[in-house]
Amino acid sequence: MLKKTAAALAVAGVIALGSATPAFAYPVAPAPGCTVSPAAFTAGVPSTIACVGLPTGPTVFSVTGPGVVPGVLASVASASASGSTSVTKTAGEDGAVSAAFTPPQTAAYTITVVDAEGATVASETLPAASGTGTGGSASGGGLAVTGGVFSAEMAWLGIGIIGVGGIAVTAAVARRRAGSVQS
Repeated sequence: MLKKTAAALAVAGVIALGSATPAFAYPVAPAPGCTVSPAAFTAGVPSTIACVGLPTGPTVFSVTGPGVVPGVLASVASASASGSTSVTKTAGEDGAVSAAFTPPQTAAYTITVVDAEGATVASETLPAASGTGTGGSASGGGLAVTGGVFSAEMAWLGIGIIGVGGIAVTAAVARRRAGSVQS
């Protein structure tokens, strides 16, 4: 009986965990998210906002902060005013899209990215560069992912564990029944 139980558990393990292997032959789409490089803003130094894992179609990049005025260069009069502007880029079949932003001031700016389905992919305020000149540093560099990410490997592992547990319970019940019939 023990040999049959061990064989059943081995077959269940192969079925539960082995059947997921062919699914990994296909490329896994990256989780939706964006990064900004450089992550700290310095006046006149362009930053690239790059996103991956987005649906194909128009993606809106918005920037809000001091000196940002649509269609007007930053000047003494508008330098302290906080404004916003946006640009629409098209995400390709691979889900990648990017936009460049050249800040008019060394200051913190809020970056918001909305995908073709109207979902906000990223919305975060990134800091001004510290130090002087065109250099600087900032912590981070990635924008927060606002969607959930669930690994397929974890799903298959959970299914396998539940399957093996069910087989073990069934084998224990069968063993008890067989023992009570023979007694």
